[in-house]
Amino acid sequence: MYNAENHDALEGLNSNSVMMHFCAPAIDAENELDRKLTRSAEHYDIPFEGQTLKAYAWGEGRTILMVHGWGSRASHLALLAKSIAKSRFRVVAFDGPAHGNSEFNGDYPRSSLPEFCRAIFHVANHFGPMYGFIGHSFGGTAAAFTACGQANLSGYQVAVEKLVLISSPSGIDAMVSHYCRSYSLPDGSKAAVIAQVEREFPLKVKDYDISDAFRKFSGDILVVHDVDDQEVFIEEARQMVEGHEHASLIETRGEGHRKILASRSLIKIIKSFL
Repeated sequence: MYNAENHDALEGLNSNSVMMHFCAPAIDAENELDRKLTRSAEHYDIPFEGQTLKAYAWGEGRTILMVHGWGSRASHLALLAKSIAKSRFRVVAFDGPAHGNSEFNGDYPRSSLPEFCRAIFHVANHFGPMYGFIGHSFGGTAAAFTACGQANLSGYQVAVEKLVLISSPSGIDAMVSHYCRSYSLPDGSKAAVIAQVEREFPLKVKDYDISDAFRKFSGDILVVHDVDDQEVFIEEARQMVEGHEHASLIETRGEGHRKILASRSLIKIIKSFL
């Protein structure tokens, strides 16, 4: 969870500046392609904790909720959503808090994993019973923790039969590692950032591990990850499914972290799983 434009805020690992930086999504301005991709959807404005979440829906049938990644927006999932909707599913995607066309509280965009999970719970309840969750990157991790009711999120659990994680980190600890690696922070920074996260939010980082969450999930799990992903390494995906008979991993090649969302093979893989 980071914003490259605010790199200077990391100097000295000041608690307030790091949390502001860590929780600030990069602004992804809507363009004509984004508008074109969501034009065919039904549009919804959903009140949420003093904000408004923008949601989109395609098709009819059992409902699938899709969750985009950090710094992304629902339109980036639209090609996949429309393809799945053709298989007689109702597919819903939404712009997360402080993302896309959704609003945010305060003077600057700021969000977090717990807020995303609460937003998933809220959107899922708005659209009724859920058959499955599909999440990309950070959104996959948030979707998994919501589906499993992990730790402090037990009150926001949403029952689903199918769970799909695409290019997703293995938990908060892994997200912090990625953050520190991306900004070449000095040795020892990870422990300092984790301490600040735990002061900022009512959680313990060690309690938010995907492999542990999978033990609480009774449905079917599909993890799709590209071996050439340079943002979230393939080893995280392999570790999260290890020892879980109800979780399968499909490894792709040459798609990377983001391009995978436009992959025809991904569409076939997910349709078959659903």
